[in-house]
Amino acid sequence: MFKLVAVCALLAIAFSFDLGELDEGTYGSLLREQGFSEEDIQQFLEEHREHQSAVSEDIPWHVARGYRECPEYIRRCGESCTGCLRPRLRADICDECECPASTKVESSACGFNTRVIASAKWATTDVDTSTNNGYSDAFWRLFKYINKANDQGVRMASRVFMVKKWTIKNHLFSVKSAQMAFYIPSAYQASPPSPTDDQVSIETWDEATTYSRTYGGVERSSERKFVKREFNILKAVLAKEDITPDSSTYMIFQDLVPGCALQRTEVTMFA
Repeated sequence: MFKLVAVCALLAIAFSFDLGELDEGTYGSLLREQGFSEEDIQQFLEEHREHQSAVSEDIPWHVARGYRECPEYIRRCGESCTGCLRPRLRADICDECECPASTKVESSACGFNTRVIASAKWATTDVDTSTNNGYSDAFWRLFKYINKANDQGVRMASRVFMVKKWTIKNHLFSVKSAQMAFYIPSAYQASPPSPTDDQVSIETWDEATTYSRTYGGVERSSERKFVKREFNILKAVLAKEDITPDSSTYMIFQDLVPGCALQRTEVTMFA
């Protein structure tokens, strides 16, 4: 079984590393610090501009979430409840960023989605959680791998589905170990290029059943509190259905495009 926290493309890692919120100058400086060529940097910046010009869609909340919310958890927040909390459609994200193959399990239950994620190959690297730069360092290792730091010298995709795996000690946010990974695009699944960095490896992860809740954009300062709340609700709605998930691992999928109603976070647990 694979266990992970997911992020799409050049976006948020953990709760603090968010390339989507960077201005063009800062992003360009970061790329230069990482040793990318000016030709590659200009291509990355052009993609960054296109990403920031995206326009949100006005869709019903239950469609955006992908499930019917339980009545006791419908937010009654008055003026503080903005459309920014409404998540972006998962299908739209996967159109831009190749997601791993998965099947939604239809259910009459409220408050969560169930998906079966197919077995696939991933590029992985360990995260040093003892340092402030652990997540960003891991990100750049994987980002470089898909952008020519491989034995074929190929750029594998402009956007990829990225994950972070947390192994938990005894409670949420007490992290025993962490691993970050990029989904290998389908064009390279059969024979992925070998990484040139020995801290990056290729792994095949088994099929997994996941349970998730979804929301849109929140203030970065309140992200940790919001995520913990959503995980607690997820466990409660699963308990109503007599489902006991694996409590040793927690997963987050995030696509944090700048702009109201353009973001999506899925807090997820595994069967």
